[in-house]
Amino acid sequence: MEDLKLFQCTMIGTMIQLVKKQLRRKNNMSKTNNKVIKRDMSTFNIVFTVIVVLTNVLFSYVFFNLTQYSGLSKFIFIVLNIFILIVLLALNLIFIITIRTRKSNMFNVFVALCVILFGVGSYGTYAMVSVNTNIDKIIDEGSTSETIETSLVVYSDSGEFLIKEEADLEGKTLGVVTGSNNYDLAKKQLETNKIKVSYAEFTDNNELLLALFNGEINAAALPSNYVGIFEVNDGYDVLLEDTKVISTFSSVVEVKATVGSDKDITKEPFTVLVLGVDEGRSDAVILVSVNPISMKITMSSIARDSYVPIACYGGNKSDKLGHARVQSRQCTIDTVSKLVGVPIDYYFESNFKGIVEMVDALGGIVVNNPYEFVGQSSSTQRGHYTVWVPAGTDVPLNGEQALAFARERHLYASGDFQRQANQQQVIRAILTKAMRTADLNKLLNVLKAAGDNFSTNLSVDQLIDLFNHVMKKTGRYYDDSHPENAILIQGSRITGYNSGIWNEAAQLRLSIVRLFEGSIKDTNEAITRNIDMNSKITAPKSWRWDANWIFTAPTISNETYSEQRIIDEMPDTVINFTGQSLGQVQGWASSRGIHIHVNYEDCAATKACGGFGDGVVIAQSVRPGIKSSNVTDITVTLTSNTGAAAPTGGVYSITVRYVYQDTNAEAAPTVTFNSNPDGTYSINSPQIGGYVAHPGVVSGTATGPVDVTVFYKKVEPTPTTSPDPTTSPDPTTSPDPTTSPDPTTSPDPTTSPDPTTSPDPSPDPTTSPDPNP
Repeated sequence: MEDLKLFQCTMIGTMIQLVKKQLRRKNNMSKTNNKVIKRDMSTFNIVFTVIVVLTNVLFSYVFFNLTQYSGLSKFIFIVLNIFILIVLLALNLIFIITIRTRKSNMFNVFVALCVILFGVGSYGTYAMVSVNTNIDKIIDEGSTSETIETSLVVYSDSGEFLIKEEADLEGKTLGVVTGSNNYDLAKKQLETNKIKVSYAEFTDNNELLLALFNGEINAAALPSNYVGIFEVNDGYDVLLEDTKVISTFSSVVEVKATVGSDKDITKEPFTVLVLGVDEGRSDAVILVSVNPISMKITMSSIARDSYVPIACYGGNKSDKLGHARVQSRQCTIDTVSKLVGVPIDYYFESNFKGIVEMVDALGGIVVNNPYEFVGQSSSTQRGHYTVWVPAGTDVPLNGEQALAFARERHLYASGDFQRQANQQQVIRAILTKAMRTADLNKLLNVLKAAGDNFSTNLSVDQLIDLFNHVMKKTGRYYDDSHPENAILIQGSRITGYNSGIWNEAAQLRLSIVRLFEGSIKDTNEAITRNIDMNSKITAPKSWRWDANWIFTAPTISNETYSEQRIIDEMPDTVINFTGQSLGQVQGWASSRGIHIHVNYEDCAATKACGGFGDGVVIAQSVRPGIKSSNVTDITVTLTSNTGAAAPTGGVYSITVRYVYQDTNAEAAPTVTFNSNPDGTYSINSPQIGGYVAHPGVVSGTATGPVDVTVFYKKVEPTPTTSPDPTTSPDPTTSPDPTTSPDPTTSPDPTTSPDPTTSPDPSPDPTTSPDPNP
């Protein structure tokens, strides 16, 4: 027992000794870790003094810049600023203690804290600079500088330009738009170079360009991007190819900003004109009304080709709505405001690149698309169709796909009207994705995309107040995963019908959309109901409730209205023969008294046929759209894929004449063309009512000159009355001898037979009825 006690005491003593030893070791380590740094600290003090000062500057910048965004959340703003002050105080205090005590543990804490806070301050500064820079780009306040670029343009349908440089304009007539920057720049440029010209003034660029095409002027002062502006007009692309820029110059001018309203947009309804701009013209025009109290938004699209009075044109002249933006943004705003009859408080403008970058910054959007297609990219090259857009419900799209979806119109039966609906669907999808996003970096990228490509005259304070108001409203919504449903968006468009205007001087048909007056009136009433806080509320006459009933907003505008339509008379014009056969071309031309001449393109030798088959048109001497009554001759170029070498010793002439057999008068214009030796040819004879062509097709191999006459023989009319008495009845139509006549259908005794229709008493025995039918 004593041995056991002795053993226990020994063990306890040993443990005590081990504990004391461990404590002494920790104490020694503590003294070692917290020892005073004895080496020279001058370099350390200088370097970290600079870092601390920079960290203080960075956090101070963030602190003061956050003040302008305090309206987003005052509580978060106060907490964040208190946190910044505490952090900066702690950093500066630890830095002072470290320098004074020179303790190693304080040094380690300081270095770690300094590195972390410097990184945080740098990122915060980057975020604030990014936000401020991009908001400054978006917000349009006061006058801004803009570079205006003007081109002097000439036109020649023959390809031979008599005016090749500015000096050649001496004594000539230059067309300009009254009061435009292009007019001022052109006049200054020519006066500087001492070139005297006469000026012909026009109300708009479209009228100016048409005057250039029809030869009223020798040259025109146009925006340098005039091709991009007008190539979307039907028939213009061919004419624009025959223009040439002889001089381009630019100047920086002060452009007065469009001043927005000073409304409190969290309490007062307001309107915004949303513009999608491409090449200086409005490609998308949507009038939006917002009621911040009811959280209801209406979106009313207006077709860019709508033919409406333009506010900034002299005499309130009408033109395509999209052309108003070429004059100025304010011109478009005033035009839409007068058209719909409501004041426009603000505008929001974006280019195509902005849509692409914003959608990509959000990580894509989701839309419903009924048709799969390959659409146009954001490239400035028109007709660059390389973007595949899939079909389906809730289809994810990237930026390029979203833009192609918003621009497509040819695929849909309703054309531009469906495009307007697609544009509204893209806007909704962007708003939905943005409201569901909580990723700060993603939102910064969205803001950067907006800063580079968007502009508005809403102030910073108004944007912040509106954002804060929306966040509060959506924060109370019962469905956290779908905050966008707290906002009721009602889309519509001002409807109309397709029409056209003929320009006789330029020989062009301008495709337009004429709007229904009823649709304009209904749109005005819908917007007025949404923004007029004093409007009377009409009590419903009936109501119903159903747990399964899904609310559908009523239609603002009908697809059509019972109104008298303006039908513009269009002349018959030359069509595009590309891809047609010579027979088809000749058939069209013969009914219009136009002579067709033919050339052949040896596709195997020139490789210039673009994949067309043999014997089809690839070029024509008269452009499509010219009034056919002004044309007497057209030369078409046909493909020849035989691969025959170019003839030696010339070509063979092929001539086909069309005459009436009975009079030898010309039945259709003569066809003449050249063929390679041993080349094949085939020409369908034109169809003429009441006549048959012999031969119907002229074809063969050119072994020498060919001269063929096609005769048209008159078709004898088939008698529709009694049979010819000299003609025996067809035995195949004789009556069935087994069938006795119905006694109830005996002939009328009052009706005597016509003696002129009695049968021939001597019928041809070869045509007598078959006795055994």
